Amino acid sequence: MSVSQNLPNLAIGYSVLRLLKMLAAGVLLTLVCAAIAFNWFHVKTVSEFQIAGSFLGVVVFGFVTCRTLWRLVSTRQPVLFITRVGIRDTRIADDTISWRSVRDISAWQFRSQVIVVLKLDPLIADRFDVGLLKRIVSMMNKAVGAEGMVINPGGLTMDGETLLETCKQYWKAGRLAYTAQPKTEPEPAH
Repeated sequence: MSVSQNLPNLAIGYSVLRLLKMLAAGVLLTLVCAAIAFNWFHVKTVSEFQIAGSFLGVVVFGFVTCRTLWRLVSTRQPVLFITRVGIRDTRIADDTISWRSVRDISAWQFRSQVIVVLKLDPLIADRFDVGLLKRIVSMMNKAVGAEGMVINPGGLTMDGETLLETCKQYWKAGRLAYTAQPKTEPEPAH
């Protein structure tokens, strides 16, 4: 029995505790921005630039808070699947990315959060950059140094370090399973 046959299929969902923390932070930041934008405390030294920035903060943090609340209420099923065959993140696409098409797995760190980056074959990567929003997000990721398919563990039941090590383990086992198979050669003609 090979190593790849011993690995179980993993299904990773959202962590309720982490989503509640993100929701609390989002509500707090939205309220702080709203207090500055609408001048709830009647402060006379608030500039127009600060007010404009606060309105932008209300919109951005309000959107993130609503999105987190939606995930908390509606998502009860796993969103990330790791198998011997490949990895599937339903937040990105419904297709499974085969381990054979993954060239490298690396970590991109933003502050204290570790984000997994999969370097894919160019032909496979083009399949996942369909749509204007996905292309914009992909260009933004490249601009900050995360070149490849980004798998964000934020809000999931598995942290970034564990997700990175798990992906590397399954990637190595998946690639070994394909290379361990003997190549078939044609029988010599008699």
